[in-house]
Amino acid sequence: MKKLLVLAFAALLLIAYSVPVMAEVKIGGIIFTDFYYLNRDKENAKLYGQGDGRTSYTNTMIEVPSITRLYARWTNEDNVGMYIEFGLGGSNGSTAVSVRHAYGWWDVSPMFQLMAGHSTTPFSPLNPSQLLGTQDGSLNIIGVGYGEYYSGRFPQIRGTFTFGKAFELAIALVDENGGARFTDQIPPPATAADFQNNSVLPRLDIGANIAAGPVSIKPSVLFQRKSVDNIATPGTPASQLGDSVNTWAGSLGIKFGMGPFMAEAEGNYGQNLGNSFGLIGTSPSATHAGITTYRANTSSNYMLDDTTTFGYWLDLAYKFGPVTPHFIFGQQQSSGDNNPMSYRTTMIGVSVPIQLAKGFSVRPELMWYDDGDSNTTYNSTTATQGKENDGSYAVYGVQFQITF
Repeated sequence: MKKLLVLAFAALLLIAYSVPVMAEVKIGGIIFTDFYYLNRDKENAKLYGQGDGRTSYTNTMIEVPSITRLYARWTNEDNVGMYIEFGLGGSNGSTAVSVRHAYGWWDVSPMFQLMAGHSTTPFSPLNPSQLLGTQDGSLNIIGVGYGEYYSGRFPQIRGTFTFGKAFELAIALVDENGGARFTDQIPPPATAADFQNNSVLPRLDIGANIAAGPVSIKPSVLFQRKSVDNIATPGTPASQLGDSVNTWAGSLGIKFGMGPFMAEAEGNYGQNLGNSFGLIGTSPSATHAGITTYRANTSSNYMLDDTTTFGYWLDLAYKFGPVTPHFIFGQQQSSGDNNPMSYRTTMIGVSVPIQLAKGFSVRPELMWYDDGDSNTTYNSTTATQGKENDGSYAVYGVQFQITF
């Protein structure tokens, strides 16, 4: 894979020096280095497999996270362009290579752009400014799992309509993805199970941007439908469980900027988000965001049960020259409609990017994460769930960023 990366960028450099004068090529990259301290209490250490619940867990890490990247952008005189971005980095000294973006576009007119390829989607476009701890075992990046739902980077065909500077609408047909994995059956099975999935239509993502002076409002929706076959719950005919899994969500983001003050906030609400691939995180409220099976008592039949997830976050910032402190808060909750499960996770902290020189920045960050309580103990007689504390943890340190 590394050889392919070298060959790809060698080809891009060759293109840069051989294309006609009217074309434009830009090549760049960003290197991130995380230096941080991770501290989990004893309950949280048990949750992440770093103990038996009797002792806490601490670790100091220096890593090049997988958000490190190289990119190239090319456009020509016919309003056609393409963008390619490779991700690099990993945990424990390892280095992986991944394709973050690979798409092209044609600006058909000032009002319409056609895009095809692998990239982000129009759903839930805003992210809080939290960047430290991508490889810490809890996937702490842009607040996923603690209020943020990142719709992911997937193959898609997208049309974007622009109406002046005040309104933009994007409609994308996205590669249908995500399985039907039932991890919260009540009563719980011995192991989680995957089932055969079928689909007819791609995922549909629609997003808009409404600009009004210093305020931008960004509403968006997504919908995905999958049929499910061969559900094999012991003693229950598959027909009694239903035959489809619907994932839908709505998002509303608001961005405000006036002088040195900036504010962003976003809320995401939907069902069965865990059955459509996106970056929802690895917190308890994220890993339990998919559809489940449920029965009211030991004599009743199993039924499919939708899981509702709601998350929100707030990011307030004020720029003092080269220093921009951000205060960040977010929460996310997943719960069953009938299944008596509920998971709530919370983040709070500060992130302070500081530009020390052109192309060189540091970002001190102090974040605290609470994983709340989990439903772990099932009483088959009363059909009720017990709760267990999943604990909390802190990530604080500094991130170095070098841009060219």
